[in-house]
Amino acid sequence: MTDIAEFPLPADVSEEERATAKGEIGRYAEIVGDEPRVIRFKGRTIGQTGPVWHLQYTRMYALENGYLVAAHDLHEGIKVVHADSPEKLPGAFGNETVREFLEDELRFRKIVGAEAKAGSEHAGAS
Repeated sequence: MTDIAEFPLPADVSEEERATAKGEIGRYAEIVGDEPRVIRFKGRTIGQTGPVWHLQYTRMYALENGYLVAAHDLHEGIKVVHADSPEKLPGAFGNETVREFLEDELRFRKIVGAEAKAGSEHAGAS
């Protein structure tokens, strides 16, 4: 995968949060850059949400080996979860509202749902 994705870090990120983000993302993707406010890695951004519940933001990515969701939780810091399919990403969060926001974003971006399946079947037919 040659795409480079970015996970933004908040302006007030602690060194512990930065290390968590880099370490957890690095478990699943090759880190290619680490700057004060962003971690760059091999992957492709497939969706994002803004503030919901106590998450400042979430970002979802496609990787060579699956899918990743990374979030900045105002109470718990950086949270990173890997899944083998995009449908499983929202399940990483216990809050129903957060799951719904992520599911809606994945449907809107046509990553999951009827439109995504129809598009992938059509792409394979040529």
